[in-house]
Amino acid sequence: MRTRSRLAPSLAVAALALGLAACSPADADTPGNAPDTSASGAATDVAAPENLPDGWTFAAGSDVPSVEAEPALPVDVVDGTGTEVTVTDASRIIVGGDDVAEILGGLGLADLVYAAPTNSASEISLAAPEQYEFSQETGTEGLLSVGGTLFIGNNTARHGDVAAQFRKAGVDAVVVDDQQSTGDKIRAVASYLGVDEAGEELAADVDAQLSEASETASGLGDLRVLQVTSSGAGGANAVVGTGTAGADVAEALGVTSVGVEAKLRGFSRDYSDEGLLGTDPDVILLGTADLEEWGGLEGFAAAFPTLLDTPAGQADRVIVMPDDQIKVSGPASGAGALALARALAETAE
Repeated sequence: MRTRSRLAPSLAVAALALGLAACSPADADTPGNAPDTSASGAATDVAAPENLPDGWTFAAGSDVPSVEAEPALPVDVVDGTGTEVTVTDASRIIVGGDDVAEILGGLGLADLVYAAPTNSASEISLAAPEQYEFSQETGTEGLLSVGGTLFIGNNTARHGDVAAQFRKAGVDAVVVDDQQSTGDKIRAVASYLGVDEAGEELAADVDAQLSEASETASGLGDLRVLQVTSSGAGGANAVVGTGTAGADVAEALGVTSVGVEAKLRGFSRDYSDEGLLGTDPDVILLGTADLEEWGGLEGFAAAFPTLLDTPAGQADRVIVMPDDQIKVSGPASGAGALALARALAETAE
């Protein structure tokens, strides 16, 4: 049995937010390797990871909504940075992240995704003809050389200047406000392509699933959920905070997201192992690509040395979900919320 000294949660949250130690740069669920079931109880085509540790739970939802749209350009929009932009050509879109790619897919426009980051997890991103690695070294010049006709960033802090440089070079560029809800992100991407009606329909479907998940989770009580990932900036291990799919799902389910409570933004590296230890999560949450990147239990323990000593770690209350359902703000977020609600209900029994 793992033992540890317990820190007061309030102090631990402060330690997490400030990074007191050196910061590191349904029936929808099935435990172990049993056949996966969907939020409605029907089998899905999402298989549990082969390296899922014993005692951990795999949860995957079904019934991911989608619509069919056709871009209506040119269109005048105001993007997430408050910049007025005229979008004229969306034939080769450079996406700033998986969420933009998945939203385009949900709008029936996956074939417009021309370039995506090399560290993508989304199948749509991975299928893009061009892959790019964005860093301070490559910068916007490297992205311009890809030859896209439209850049859609997914983080105002990281992509605001990038988009401005694109526009200066004569290439259309917009940025989604990463701190808004999943539904509003869907509406934003749709507006950039002149398909507002389709975007509203898709967003409404996702919002309805989130509402259903909220009802399903109404009896859970105040669970503390800590979501971690291997895909922070530069591929660093990170804690998931505000402006993410995980934050939206936690809010819908009425549970406490440790990262949001600590006011961390996005996939944040501003944490300490000591701070994480003291947050006392009831459940630890991660995506399938994270588990694959870490190579299973041993790699997870190396990435976050203290988490196996938390209440969640000691009780094996660790839930692994498909990335598009818990890490990506897009059409699958609602289905993921339903799956997680049922998985949490079972772990609380």
